[in-house]
Amino acid sequence: MMDIKQLKALTALEEYGGFSRAAAALETVQSNISTHISKLESELETILVDRRTGQLTIEGTAVSSRARIILSEIEYIQSDLFALKHDVRGSVRMGMIGTTARWLIPPLLTELKRRHPHLHLELAEGTTTSLEARLQNGTLDLALVNQPNYSEEFAFRTLFEEEYMLVLESTNPLASQESVTISDLDQMELILPPKGIVFRDMLDTLAKRHKVQFSIVAEVDGIRLISSMAFDGYAPAIIPATAVPHNLRQDWVAIPVRDLPNRKIGISKRKRALDSAPTVALLSLLNEIFSETRPKNFLVPEGIHKLAKEV
Repeated sequence: MMDIKQLKALTALEEYGGFSRAAAALETVQSNISTHISKLESELETILVDRRTGQLTIEGTAVSSRARIILSEIEYIQSDLFALKHDVRGSVRMGMIGTTARWLIPPLLTELKRRHPHLHLELAEGTTTSLEARLQNGTLDLALVNQPNYSEEFAFRTLFEEEYMLVLESTNPLASQESVTISDLDQMELILPPKGIVFRDMLDTLAKRHKVQFSIVAEVDGIRLISSMAFDGYAPAIIPATAVPHNLRQDWVAIPVRDLPNRKIGISKRKRALDSAPTVALLSLLNEIFSETRPKNFLVPEGIHKLAKEV
């Protein structure tokens, strides 16, 4: 029968990329890793690791994805038992898009430490696509992401919506307006994402509908990089409200773009996953943060709307 040591050996081999590094991570010797892998291959009657490269085969990757979920569930058994004694212990592996992570992580960690000192939060930053890939392979439990395309594998619940803002210098003729439309941006020099990005495709659709022609000075993949370039004075840009720094200098303004629908940010997780006690505690705190009764130390950036009532 498969055992925990075999599954740990396989997942470590995938994560660390070699027998010796996997052995070091598990504080054992390379021969033990080899033995565990060989026994697992014998039981499953398939080759899981290419011995020439030390990399997992397609079959090995499939087994490793399931193994990570199994190992997580075993870990959560103890966490749930601790929680029954009113002591939330254990880990939660959570991914978060950069624009939200920038302002949310510091107060979130402070509040978690105060409420649940034995809860360990492992954080990873990434794009919505990369974080959902990690949810799928079991290396993340939750991900705070931009609303992804519908998937039968993942559940998504919106926590908040945020406006898209036009960022430009205060000397720009549009700077005095309370809001702008796509039509106001005709012939304006802009930094935009490349074609194929959902937001760029939405902008192009609106521009075509309103017969607007953008003057694109750069196509950049990454909201944080676009924001940085805009505030360095390269050119105006359209970015989510949470990508606008709190310490916005006086010579810059951020104006809502009325035509654009709000960006939805929320929690994505595997539908069939059973939430552990630490995960439930974290979700409860996130629910509170994005509600009207949020803790006083949480200053939600301007441009956020429709706060969640439950997670």
